[in-house]
Amino acid sequence: MKMPAHEPPRWAERFLERLLPARARQVVVGDLREEYVESMLPLRGKLRADLWYIQQIASFMPHFSQERGPMGTILSFVSWFCLASTCWLAVMEMLLRHDGYELRATMAGGFALICLATILVRMLRLGKRSERWLWAGAAVLIGCGGEAFLHNATADHFEGFAVVISVVLLLQGTLMLITLGRPAKGNARPLETTLG
Repeated sequence: MKMPAHEPPRWAERFLERLLPARARQVVVGDLREEYVESMLPLRGKLRADLWYIQQIASFMPHFSQERGPMGTILSFVSWFCLASTCWLAVMEMLLRHDGYELRATMAGGFALICLATILVRMLRLGKRSERWLWAGAAVLIGCGGEAFLHNATADHFEGFAVVISVVLLLQGTLMLITLGRPAKGNARPLETTLG
């Protein structure tokens, strides 16, 4: 099904709908859509209007990172998925024993430990101080995930699971940087003050 040219990117609109609280969802999404269709699209064209729309969504990120609601939920899900994927990768490396398997298995185990630490720190509510230590782990995940993605993109042999893991590592690291070490939900400003 093709998206009509006069609408903002549907994936971006759905992303915003998922992140906004129910009480603000219809108003914010409706207002952004209206401004996109009536002002930005005629003035800037499709590509630049789409970029404007994505920029507007990004402007809500400080609120989401403070509130932790949906972003914290996404981080938890990604942490569990990343933990399972990296454990599976470490086991497969040990079983298959391809050249260099020791290093890859050790790295996968390290990634699994970072994910497990993220899960435990959040579950045990150890606080901002403990969460900030995980920023170093986030940098490692982003660096290794980005390197693995680029390596796989330029390799002669395409490995689908390597792409999945590299993207998950990038997502995990990014979400960790956005949400960890920030004020919890009780300290966040209400969305209405952010919008107004």
